Amino acid sequence: MKTYFALFFIATLASLAITPIIRRFCERYDLLDVPTDDRRLHLKAIPRLGGVAIFLSCLIALSMLPFVDNLLTQSLREHKPELFLAFVPATLVLLLGVYDDLRGTNAIVKFLVLGLIASLFYLLGGRIDALSIPFLGSVQLPAAVSFMVTVLWLVGITNAFNLIDGLDGLASGAALFSSLVILAISISQGRPLLIVVALVLCGALAGFLRYNFNPASIFLGDSGALFIGFTLAALSVVGTQKATTAVAIVIPILAFGFPMVDTAITMGRRLIGGRPLFQGDSEHIHHMLLSRGWSQRQVALILYGVCAAFGLLAMMFTTTGSKVTGFLMFVVSVAVIIAVGHLRYHEVDELKAGVKRTVADRRVRVANNIRVRRAARALSNANDLHELFEAVRVMLEFGEFNVAKAQLGKAGHAETIERAFKASGQRHPKQQLEPGRLATSPRGMLEFRKGRVYWSWVREGFEREEANLRSSWCFRLPLMKDRVEWGWLNLYRRFESGPLLVDVNYLGDLFRRELIGAAARIFKETPVETAEDVAESRAGQARWDAS
Repeated sequence: MKTYFALFFIATLASLAITPIIRRFCERYDLLDVPTDDRRLHLKAIPRLGGVAIFLSCLIALSMLPFVDNLLTQSLREHKPELFLAFVPATLVLLLGVYDDLRGTNAIVKFLVLGLIASLFYLLGGRIDALSIPFLGSVQLPAAVSFMVTVLWLVGITNAFNLIDGLDGLASGAALFSSLVILAISISQGRPLLIVVALVLCGALAGFLRYNFNPASIFLGDSGALFIGFTLAALSVVGTQKATTAVAIVIPILAFGFPMVDTAITMGRRLIGGRPLFQGDSEHIHHMLLSRGWSQRQVALILYGVCAAFGLLAMMFTTTGSKVTGFLMFVVSVAVIIAVGHLRYHEVDELKAGVKRTVADRRVRVANNIRVRRAARALSNANDLHELFEAVRVMLEFGEFNVAKAQLGKAGHAETIERAFKASGQRHPKQQLEPGRLATSPRGMLEFRKGRVYWSWVREGFEREEANLRSSWCFRLPLMKDRVEWGWLNLYRRFESGPLLVDVNYLGDLFRRELIGAAARIFKETPVETAEDVAESRAGQARWDAS
């Protein structure tokens, strides 16, 4: 036990001493993270090789072991290959991160190199040979599948810690909690090598947090984020290689719960939004919390609490059975989904709206689309203007629009249009209000003015005043055929109304096409007025003027 405490204190003190040295070195040689885009939260250049300080602190603490001779160090001699397995690839990852911090490299190259280092880890003996899945038990993996799962796990967890390294102290704090989980599980399983490595890593991270917490005077950089991510992922693989319980797959997932959730959300958002997967953005979980007005310290402390909650759950799973594990994982997943839903991601809101459109509004949407189809069929059979606009009115009764206005006619054909209007009045004499005006419904009006036919309709319970129209948006259907303009149809809907539950493609294509065809047919087929018709029309106009 004394050796354990000594290793922790050596790592912590080494980190406290080495980190300022690395910081001054970076400042002297201008190895700084300069805020050049909106994603970075710091306002001045900050040293960025914190990973080197953590690596050296771990190395110093572990280098003390050969000078101690007790039961612990004797048992560790049997596990030298496993120590070599974890730290050689991790050192290569550190060098990759240092190169990225100093020279910069693109995401694809970084992933390829990480994949090669993960392959080396597999060749050295670190592999996921089986998955112990709740309800299914242990599933032995073929060699090819084992290789892909191992590489994917190592690269994924490494990148997860790199992605959350956008807030002072967040990645190092999350790594500290993950290290504590691995430490606790290793103690319960009696794994001395894992205990030693996790304890040393905890000490190095605790010392580094002294300088990395807000306001940070040094950053992890890619060297630190990649190193601690790969080291923790490697430890989780080594720690579960001999596990046979159903929790063998659950504990590592919960140990890295927050980084994994943030990475899953990030990848999902970019896929849904059609953006490149490896293009950075400012919509990680910590960014969304900052947008609510919280300070960096508040966000870091809240997310530390989330990491601690995941860690406690991971340790609880060591004493549960397979069925209980599966149920608890379901509960945790639901809780995560609910929490993510409150972060106001545009992609999540759009998915919710899509589900609502697909499930809740599907029946109404289908009924409205059918009504548009029926209106199109009625337009194809319309013989006059009254029947034409009656078909439009019947369609509008589905309640999606409040006001409709239309104009029909084309330049130079005033007489033809007037004949069509009068013919409609003769076929429907009961709808005649006065010369030049027809009622198409209790809420509709058809008029002939200045060589054009005008129609208006107002839904019951809605007023026609212009003030109401100014609080509405307009869906305009231009009516053109063979490059000849026949008029337009405007449909108005209030801004505060809910989602439009009709397919606008039906309105803009099928319905519009039949409306244009009906208007062209009616104006073309209207018979020429006789002299008696003209005389009667003028007499009626005179009687109206006299009254």
